[in-house]
Amino acid sequence: MIFSQEQKKEFKNYIARRGGLYFKDHDLKNIEDVVIDRVKALGNTSVSDYYHYLTMSEKKEDELRELLNLLTINHTYFFRNEPHFKALKENVLPGIIKRCLSSVNCETLDLLKGANDKTRPTIRIWSAGCSTGQEPYSVAILLKELIDDMSQWDVHILATDVSEQALSVARTGIYNDSSMRHVPEEYVEKYFDKIEPSFEKNNPNISQTGVKYEIRSEIKDMVTFAYFNLMEESFPSGFDIILCRNVVIYFDFETTFKVMDKMYSSLLGNGYLFIGYSESLQLMYGRFKMVCLDDAICYSKLRVREVPAQEKLAVSNDALDKALEEMSRKQAIAELEAEFKDRPEDADRIESILAEAIKFSHLKDYEKALELTDAAIKINSKVIDPYCFAAEILLNQGRTEDAKERLKDALSINSLFAPAYYLLGCAYMEENNMDRAQESLKKAMFIEKDFLLAHFYMANLYRDQRSVEHAIREYRNTLKTLSGRSPGDIIAYSGGFNAVTLMSVCKDNIERLKEVA
Repeated sequence: MIFSQEQKKEFKNYIARRGGLYFKDHDLKNIEDVVIDRVKALGNTSVSDYYHYLTMSEKKEDELRELLNLLTINHTYFFRNEPHFKALKENVLPGIIKRCLSSVNCETLDLLKGANDKTRPTIRIWSAGCSTGQEPYSVAILLKELIDDMSQWDVHILATDVSEQALSVARTGIYNDSSMRHVPEEYVEKYFDKIEPSFEKNNPNISQTGVKYEIRSEIKDMVTFAYFNLMEESFPSGFDIILCRNVVIYFDFETTFKVMDKMYSSLLGNGYLFIGYSESLQLMYGRFKMVCLDDAICYSKLRVREVPAQEKLAVSNDALDKALEEMSRKQAIAELEAEFKDRPEDADRIESILAEAIKFSHLKDYEKALELTDAAIKINSKVIDPYCFAAEILLNQGRTEDAKERLKDALSINSLFAPAYYLLGCAYMEENNMDRAQESLKKAMFIEKDFLLAHFYMANLYRDQRSVEHAIREYRNTLKTLSGRSPGDIIAYSGGFNAVTLMSVCKDNIERLKEVA
């Protein structure tokens, strides 16, 4: 079946526009596989026919939902990310409960006996990207543990996802052993009914379903499941807590900013936002404040001047532009500081050009970004970083050979420049040449013992090779190096990630690896 590169990009752009999912220019294989599966399932004669069906037919919305379902990962379990649920149980939810009681002039629930709907304290929570339902049900269990008599409260948990298939599973509330791995035994006994395995009539020794667990109606009834696409213009509002974990990891910066801008409006004044370990609100400093609760990180809403509705879009665009400029500048400074101990005379000019190049790269205008790196090289051909950043851009486009040529130029200037070896390792990883990748990353670590990205990508390499012990060791080495950084510090050569984001990714990966060790 013919599936041209142009067609892949056409699908990528449509999926990004309608579903918010972002795929790097070279990372289109998953789209290709899923689209071809749908072409065969629907009996279309070609990829072009299917694109017309997806975008123009009467069933286009249903088909978009099916496509998004196949392109997103719906693997989760109860109380996933233990630090987040510990923070919810011990800090965030008790604080909200106390605030709710004070709002109805009660110190205890004893005074709420016989309260009507208008006087009952209210809690609103949204699980955005709820997958198969384990997250909102986990929150419901915590609330049930903290509030003895739910009849005295007005509690609503909204759970949404773009996958109808996942929502269907969530509504049944039936799960297998793998979903129950972190559920305390006392919760299993109080809130789940165990469903014994069924057996074949003619062979009772063969299990058909395995042990299942069905969540009880007292928890199930606390959650409302609904289809919702985060690309919608209007979001539900009035929430004390929004959980949007491991959702915006699929989005590009511009989409993330727009979604989080709407999330901000959806939260109440003292609301909390929880996002995944692998995600960061580094673009949203002016709107959210980072809250550190032991090992958990969440974000509280900062109050800002109310903006008239007609001005909001312009404000968001200006804020995005400002945030990108700020982050790009920080990244450029971080990379030049990593290169020079003593700044050359033309460092300021190069820094300014490099910051513009980084900004265009974030906006996916790679050709303009490459033009700017060339301009920086013309100013001073002995400054290494423009070569390295050009290599990063080329790697984003899947142009590994061109990237390696730029890195070769960088190493001809300084053969002991650790970031060049790190990026060379990334290039070899893209080519699936893991021996050469490991060799290059080890060179980077040998030259600069605490070059944290070399440790981080070595950990990723070990993880992909299922060398669990070595992967955990390198993630811990990365965390050790990060411990001396401020949370908001931009990490040089990371593509704009800050210290807290990289730290969170390491912790998340260690948690996952421990489960399979």
